[in-house]
Amino acid sequence: MRSLACWGMGIVIPAVLLLGCSGATDGPPRYELSGKALYEGQPIPFGRIMLEPDTSQGNKGPGSVADIKNGFYQTRSDVGHTGGNFRVTIMATDGTKPASADVDNSLFAPYQTTLKLPEEDSVHDFDVPRK
Repeated sequence: MRSLACWGMGIVIPAVLLLGCSGATDGPPRYELSGKALYEGQPIPFGRIMLEPDTSQGNKGPGSVADIKNGFYQTRSDVGHTGGNFRVTIMATDGTKPASADVDNSLFAPYQTTLKLPEEDSVHDFDVPRK
């Protein structure tokens, strides 16, 4: 009986793994976005880029987010952008842990801009100016 149970698990587990890795996802296709993230021409040490569909421009797709590390960012294709017009918010810190809750290590106030992305993987560099 034990060999029958092991044989059954030998079929069930690979089948579950195959279904879980098939790449099928719900919703529209997603694309990677990557590039440099700079502040006054210098690499942003640590931060985040948030892409929000610009509904006023007809984009009703899902949003996306990318972490910034050492001046570079990249979304993952499974949670990347869908193409179209986006409102972009960039937040950044100097990469250090604040000594207390009273310390703010942000490099700048959240920076907002807009961006039109193609329906394909793409590269876009951001350079946040001093306000």
